[in-house]
Amino acid sequence: MTIKLAGIASAIVAAVIIAVPAAQSDDMDAIDCSSSSFAFSGEGFTVDCERSNDQVRAGESSGATQVDVMTISGEEPRMFMTVVGVRITATRLYMEYRGLRQNFTEAFTHIEVQDWNGIGNKGGYDSAEFTAVISGLPSSCVAIQRYTNAAWTGFKRRMIGMGCSPVDRSHVYDAIAKLRAPGD
Repeated sequence: MTIKLAGIASAIVAAVIIAVPAAQSDDMDAIDCSSSSFAFSGEGFTVDCERSNDQVRAGESSGATQVDVMTISGEEPRMFMTVVGVRITATRLYMEYRGLRQNFTEAFTHIEVQDWNGIGNKGGYDSAEFTAVISGLPSSCVAIQRYTNAAWTGFKRRMIGMGCSPVDRSHVYDAIAKLRAPGD
């Protein structure tokens, strides 16, 4: 994630301060999903949530970052979805807008994407469709992203996620419709 420091330090310093731990769960603590920045209402799904809170300081700015991760999985229909929300509370630190493909590649480093097709805004999210092999199965997948809480020259909150199904991509879209995230 790139953080923009409003007039006090370089973006390089900021990138070192905050890195999206989307694919890392070492520093994450399990939480009750009702305290997450996400909500999901669907029968027959398993939903797990985790959170990481970190202090951040750069120049005269200090505050905290909060990362929430929600993982949704289902057997009927067979699918999974992981969404990551990042929120910055430091007064002069901001996330610069970056495209979905760039953020996706950095957040989900373990996914070998094929046939990436950016489809624009769908259901309030910047969206793309792609294929990947997940757990040895060819899968149809969807990536989503949304920035909220615009401030000065950037944003205070970003949500990025992906979902896949070996059966049909429509199962992922059905799950996204049941997801409530900041900005809804």
